[in-house]
Amino acid sequence: MRRIRVNGEGDGAWVMDQVDGTFLPGSDQSLMATRDHARLGGFVLSAYLGASMTVHMAGTDPRWCSRDLLWMVFHYAFVQLGLRKLIAPVASTNHVALAQDLRAGFRLEATLRDATPDGHLLLLTMTREDCRWLRIKPSRYKDAQQALEQ
Repeated sequence: MRRIRVNGEGDGAWVMDQVDGTFLPGSDQSLMATRDHARLGGFVLSAYLGASMTVHMAGTDPRWCSRDLLWMVFHYAFVQLGLRKLIAPVASTNHVALAQDLRAGFRLEATLRDATPDGHLLLLTMTREDCRWLRIKPSRYKDAQQALEQ
């Protein structure tokens, strides 16, 4: 059965390992799509700055990212935390992540030249006003609400 797990043990570290980052328990948050308890893919929200945070994502299953999971990530960031902006740092050579972020509604805001081992770091951003995922109703709304309240 497919589920969304919030701050599951090891989930944040797993996502950040995939993107060559570090998960900081106690300050970073993770949301993970699972099937029969196996990780499919997930998000980490980190570097809280009051009005913004960074968001990182990784997945192994081609269909890991569901509408419910996207709603949960953006609802947590924009509604619960009251953020104005999410920042998705993406290596310019990571074409898959770049395409996924652009399809999700992120926009290129800045390029940090020579900031990654292979080239540039692209800073994609999304504001609450531009987030179309907040306008959907998750198919498992009750489960999503319960997970966010834990």
